[in-house]
Amino acid sequence: MTVLVIAALAYLGLALVLVYAIDNLVALFFPDARSAVLPHIPAVEKILAASRKYHRK
Repeated sequence: MTVLVIAALAYLGLALVLVYAIDNLVALFFPDARSAVLPHIPAVEKILAASRKYHRK
């Protein structure tokens, strides 16, 4: 019974490592362009506009 539990945990650990490695490989070849852009948040836009306004003065 103990051997079965150890084998199951090892299998799950190997599967998680494999999924993580494949995810990183896919991200390497197909980078997410949306993560580089700030999300459309009106409050952030207002803060940036005010910052630019006072920076010019």
